[in-house]
Amino acid sequence: MITKLHVPPVPPGWLTRPRLRKHLDAALRCRLTLVCAPAGFGKTTLLSEWIALQAGGSAMHAPPAAWLSVDKEDNDPDRFWTYFVAALQTVQSGLGQRSLEMLETGKAPSIRAVLTTLVNDISEAKRDFVLILDDYHEIASKSVHESIAFLVDHLPPRAHLVLASRVDPPLPLARLRVRGQLNELRAADLRFTTDEATAFFNDIMNLGLTTDNVRALDSLTEGWIASIRMAALSMQGCENIPSFIAEFTGTHRHVMDYLVEEVLGRQRPSVQQFLVRTSVLDRLSASLCNAVTGGDNAEEMLDHLQSANLFVVPLDESRKWFRYHHLFSDLLRDRLQKTQPDRIPMLQRRASQWFEREGLTSEAIQYSLAAKDLDRAADLIESVAVPLISQGKISAPQGWLEKLPEEVILSRPWLCIGLANVREARGQLVAVQPLVDAVEAILSRARPARTPREAESDRRIRNHLTSLRIPLFLARGETDEAIRLCHEAIEQSADDQPTVRCMSVLLLGLAHWMKGDMSSAVPYLEEAAVYGQTTGNYFITLVAMGHLADIYVRQGRLHEAAEASRKAIRLGTEWGGGEPLPATSYAHICLAQILYQWNEIEEAIHYVNRAIDLGRQGVQLTIAVMAVPGLAPLTELIGQTTALSDALDELEGVARASRSTVMTRVTASWRARLSLARGDIGQALQWAASRERSKGGWDEGLEFALEFEYLTLARLKIARGQLQGVPAMLDQVRKRAEAEGRMGSVLEILVLLSTTLRAQGRADEAMQTLQRALSLAEPEGYVRIFVDAGEPMAELLRSALQERIMPEYVSGLLASFGTATGRDGSTGITAPRVKPMSEPITKRELEVLKLLAAGASNQQIAEELVLVTGTVKAHLLNIYRKLDVHSRTQAVARARELRLL
Repeated sequence: MITKLHVPPVPPGWLTRPRLRKHLDAALRCRLTLVCAPAGFGKTTLLSEWIALQAGGSAMHAPPAAWLSVDKEDNDPDRFWTYFVAALQTVQSGLGQRSLEMLETGKAPSIRAVLTTLVNDISEAKRDFVLILDDYHEIASKSVHESIAFLVDHLPPRAHLVLASRVDPPLPLARLRVRGQLNELRAADLRFTTDEATAFFNDIMNLGLTTDNVRALDSLTEGWIASIRMAALSMQGCENIPSFIAEFTGTHRHVMDYLVEEVLGRQRPSVQQFLVRTSVLDRLSASLCNAVTGGDNAEEMLDHLQSANLFVVPLDESRKWFRYHHLFSDLLRDRLQKTQPDRIPMLQRRASQWFEREGLTSEAIQYSLAAKDLDRAADLIESVAVPLISQGKISAPQGWLEKLPEEVILSRPWLCIGLANVREARGQLVAVQPLVDAVEAILSRARPARTPREAESDRRIRNHLTSLRIPLFLARGETDEAIRLCHEAIEQSADDQPTVRCMSVLLLGLAHWMKGDMSSAVPYLEEAAVYGQTTGNYFITLVAMGHLADIYVRQGRLHEAAEASRKAIRLGTEWGGGEPLPATSYAHICLAQILYQWNEIEEAIHYVNRAIDLGRQGVQLTIAVMAVPGLAPLTELIGQTTALSDALDELEGVARASRSTVMTRVTASWRARLSLARGDIGQALQWAASRERSKGGWDEGLEFALEFEYLTLARLKIARGQLQGVPAMLDQVRKRAEAEGRMGSVLEILVLLSTTLRAQGRADEAMQTLQRALSLAEPEGYVRIFVDAGEPMAELLRSALQERIMPEYVSGLLASFGTATGRDGSTGITAPRVKPMSEPITKRELEVLKLLAAGASNQQIAEELVLVTGTVKAHLLNIYRKLDVHSRTQAVARARELRLL
């Protein structure tokens, strides 16, 4: 994916062309720019150079540019728009995320629905940007063409689309042209002028051609850049240039054919054969080429190709690795396919064998799959899939396994185990059981008289199956059975099965974590972290470290949790070669929670977004187990990032797919809490009513796994003013949390309890409860847990300040509410004053605010004011910024404080 979004570098020896740059600059004033010309006219390089020069100019005036290299596979509309949004996100993180979620979850009724959302998303772009679709001629899909036409017609002003194509796309170009919304560069524009050709031949290629030589070549090639470049390469070392030019004739296609024939024809037959047969390779080395061709002179051949400038590009400074120029490689492969098609699988198998001998298993698998040598590919995948997954590298094994036919996977236990691990990590638990059953069937069919080696293999397989079953029990909330299986797996696993043993210890810790038994969970998680690091099971190590950090958060030990989270991120980044492994998502979630509590909002948003992005790279289920309770305290950030609401949508999908009752209930309660944060009590009431009707009602509310659900109900009752029985309800939960050492939960409950007692007129009890909360919170620097409780908490804190209860800490908390403090000379009591807005609220924003206060949703506001929902979101973000708040509830409270409502 990264390569499709990567802007190709400007090749050495490229002639800068200012006249075309100016023509391209008009793209910033048009909806659509079309760069249309046949192959070899330098479209890609021209656009790459333009982007490079834009980036090198003034940052204030140069818009960012996104790039997408289109290929034939992108005729699938879902794939095309997924990559399109991914390209958008290279210019602005999260741009188009809602559309991407619709594509990934299949929730959209049609592509048109996705595009409508995408247009709204793009309208929220922070600045102008350009998106380039290169090689758009690869698109033949009517659906993709029609959807691009729709996008162009509705493209927000900040967005500018550039298409590079060999043919005119079936878009309403005439209409755009008449409206002045189309910028075009055609073959006539891209052709080299005589002056440019002269500069290229003599300044760049140092050929010393005369004016007549250049004019003759320019006339023959008609300024076609590819043919000019090939002619220049062919003329290097040529003793009779006029004769060469005299024989250089034909149309564009013929010129290309002539140059290819001329380049190859001037080489010895052995060189020609070498070029064609090694074209199956993406990169070349002497040893690899010898293995593929069966020869022994590849080093000499590569030296010759370099000296003759035969389209080879060095990939390292020592010039041991090369690749063919892409255009030349395509031509050579075409020749191989036409002349020696039966030889291609053999060449690919030889390449696979060489890479395997060199220990480069990933590429060995790649060439085996290309050769359709499925048995060999399966053997190779079996040897590395499970170890790679245990290292937290899930994407590659997943990609290989997806290319194998189902019957091949189901016939091999280790492939089933590898795919089951991938599916468990991705939250596809329903699809795990059939793989486990398939392995059991294979083992049951095995002949009774097993050799010791076969019996040992069976034992190892069964141990893996046990570790695969445990998450299925955890997902169903059957923690006691999961614990029993963990102990069984640990007892049966041998020292030479570190992955099984390490995973079983981890799952044992997670089972106790899910039960709320943190003191039992910690030693198992610590053991898994150490053992995983020792044995190279980095995935397990990072998951364990993330959950340890989560426990510290729940115990109210924020500083220790922050240190543990940062250590996990540092190690995961080191093990990932500079990029954090997906399993560091756990630590990112914990660090986001901590930073949020410390009121470091921008940093918290950064880590939230990063956590969710990493979680999407193959560890959805394991992230989901922790993300729901972990991300829920960050609900107030919803006004500043769409990542949380998008993540909730994803987690609900994971919960459904995994058929996890506990996860389904907790995600539903998070949805209700999100509704409360937005002021939508109606939605929260629907959740509560549904939960009341469910089996068991609220009887299970005191269980740790469902504590969040119970507290959400308490928040709903408080929001509705139904305070009767709430203190007793909260006190029950507090006692259990306190008995289990979860002081972070105790603190949250005390904050809720203190505001409830105050509302009931029980001022002394409220102050005593608040004082205990402050004593727990102050050493760890909690801020948001008080601020998010709103004005009732602010009033309590003002009373606490009057009573000189922890005055320094309380003053800081009050300042975080957006109130400033000033000394009253006669009493010495801090008096709050209203903080002014950074800039005035507009008339339209005031209309949005009034509807917000009435409890209207974004969609309802859009319908009332005749706006698109994207515009409503933009107004909300402006309102939040001007009022210095982070949620709907805070916005309404602040507006009333400022007498705007």
